[in-house]
Amino acid sequence: MTSPERIARADRTVPYVEVQLRLAHRMAELTGAPLGEMALAHTNLHRRLGLGVWRDGPPAAGWAPYAQALEAAPDLAARVALTREAWLAAAEEVLPHPGQTGFGCFAHEPANDEGVVRIHFYNLDTDDAGGPLAGAKRALRQAELRALTANVLRTSPQAHTVRGGSWLYNLEAYRRLFPPDYAASRRPYDRAISIRGTAVWGQVIDSREAVRPDVRDAVVANLPTLDPVAPWKAFPYRMLAVEAPIGSFARFYGVSGSRPG
Repeated sequence: MTSPERIARADRTVPYVEVQLRLAHRMAELTGAPLGEMALAHTNLHRRLGLGVWRDGPPAAGWAPYAQALEAAPDLAARVALTREAWLAAAEEVLPHPGQTGFGCFAHEPANDEGVVRIHFYNLDTDDAGGPLAGAKRALRQAELRALTANVLRTSPQAHTVRGGSWLYNLEAYRRLFPPDYAASRRPYDRAISIRGTAVWGQVIDSREAVRPDVRDAVVANLPTLDPVAPWKAFPYRMLAVEAPIGSFARFYGVSGSRPG
């Protein structure tokens, strides 16, 4: 039996689902591709339904019947209702994602062959004291980053650079958690940006998953002139790339084993 809390959450996030389906439908119109294909490529609904794609892997087997039902639905309202019901019956998304090591709201991937460690942020701490970026939680977030840094130094001796990418780097409340040189390195991406996760879509909702009307309205207003080659440009906050030496993280958080850089 579905809990009242999950039903309330489904109802609360209906506007978030709707704007994602609007964008997917517009992409289908512009490209001639099936709606299900565009929903997979340009929304994070696959993750909300527990059928998530991580990096370039395939979706779970349950995605295909959902996509077929989505394409058969007669209008937006029916697509939203279908997605709401699918989410009520779905398993919860598992965070952090496979292959990541989590520390509270943060997680990191193993260092790649180039010695680069990628970090990620998840909304896993919203309560009566506010969302995860509330001022009162700054010390807690930095403690998580301290533990993350220590783990990288311990488990990835070849690591020399930390990289991130998210719309969140537009926000001072997020940047202040990090070493100054990391935050100051932010720049727009100079390549194509995937919008099938939360690094871009996350700006449409607040920490309690309620839609931000101004952001949602900006995305919807940009759909008539949407560039199918660069759909991320429909969003008001650009995704920013950042990086700094692991040594900057070690020094900033006071982690022993600091390295040059």
